Amino acid sequence: MTFNAKSTTRVAWVTIILLAMATLIMWLPALHTPFWGDDYVFLLKAHASHVSAAPWWSDFWPQSPVRFWRPLSQEGYWRLMLACFGGNALAMHAANLILHLLASTSVGVLALIVAGACQWPRPRQIALFAGLVYATLAMHLLPVHWASAVNNSMLTVFTSLALATWLHTLCTPNPRSLLLLACIPVLQMLALLTKESAVLIPLLMVVIGLFARRGPWRRGNTLVWATCVAEIVLWLFLDRHFTARTDAAYTLTLGFNVIRNGVAFVAWLLNVPRESVRMATIGDTGLALAWMAATALPMLGAWLIALRRGHALLSMRQWLAVTLFAIIAYGPCFLFIWNSYAYYAAISVILPVIALARLSMDNRRLWLIATLIAVSSWVAVAGTRHAAQPALLARAHWGENLLQQMEKQPVGIPLWVQSSDSHRFYAIGSAGLAWRLGLQPDAIHVTRHCPATTKHCLVIDDNGRWHWRP
Repeated sequence: MTFNAKSTTRVAWVTIILLAMATLIMWLPALHTPFWGDDYVFLLKAHASHVSAAPWWSDFWPQSPVRFWRPLSQEGYWRLMLACFGGNALAMHAANLILHLLASTSVGVLALIVAGACQWPRPRQIALFAGLVYATLAMHLLPVHWASAVNNSMLTVFTSLALATWLHTLCTPNPRSLLLLACIPVLQMLALLTKESAVLIPLLMVVIGLFARRGPWRRGNTLVWATCVAEIVLWLFLDRHFTARTDAAYTLTLGFNVIRNGVAFVAWLLNVPRESVRMATIGDTGLALAWMAATALPMLGAWLIALRRGHALLSMRQWLAVTLFAIIAYGPCFLFIWNSYAYYAAISVILPVIALARLSMDNRRLWLIATLIAVSSWVAVAGTRHAAQPALLARAHWGENLLQQMEKQPVGIPLWVQSSDSHRFYAIGSAGLAWRLGLQPDAIHVTRHCPATTKHCLVIDDNGRWHWRP
């Protein structure tokens, strides 16, 4: 069968539409995820701020140290959600999906600017395909299913728009560029107030310019880039003043953890779900390896098909830029002593996805590339939803069931809780019990052993069963 330009374009549009439908259907079930973990902590904080009539600016200038200074995506965001939706989980997860859509759209906008800067053919289709592929990747599972992880989608929006604006001003020297240049420090500040990894934006600006081969910089671009760097220095000072780092999992160190996190980074780029890695560590190695292969091999196959005919479409300089972009954007995550989640790579994957869209768009097997990516993500996401405890979503639903049962009966105070599995209990925590049962947080005490004198002690065993100590 001979493919002419018109038939290739038709296949591309059909592929884009079908991939969009598959992606939407894949993420819609996330709407029914309950609150869990840190969600309840933020709900309580937002409620306390509302009751005390604390000014909104206090979230941006905290009076006491906080764990993370992310006022735009945590304290301020939760206050807004509580004011608008009253702590409704369905509404909050709908907001998560909308922000994920905005993040994917922002990646598409960046892809459109990159395609124009590089003078690629069919830039709109490349942009649409890049945005959809980004939306489909399984690494977004937690930002979509966990209200507390919304900061990742917000970071993607501000970072992508900042990079798109930067590249556009490099390519379009006109008076309006001055106005757009002024937007870049604003977008970066919004990103910084969303998540710490935004400190890497100036480096990503350099790399995206290298990819599009745009330089030397004009005076306005140099001034704005220097402003962004100065802004980051100021933010680092304020962040150190406002935060108290107490979580050892986020300690940065140089050792074997770098190799482990490097392997995890490759896994995240290949759509391998974190739950399969967790499953391998607790002994179910065979099933875990099968799950990893079922997600990684289709994703790898999509890349190989695209590379086979399209590798020469990008120069060596551009391939270098893609590699640098991915590694720099993951940055400090390589040094984490313990934590490693797939969504940490959400910025890293942006330029590789745009490159993949360029390689794929004129490929006769575009439909196969899209199918393999969709299958990889479907297997990763569906498997994670059905994975048994101690999988994160399984714990979330366990916690919701327990709280629903407890809401049906009177609970005395003070309430003591004895749980031998801290990871399972994290799904509700003291904050969840306080929020759902209408108790004051200081009326709940978590202990290893129920005090002999108390009459209200909730006992949760290793299997998740619970009872009141007689």
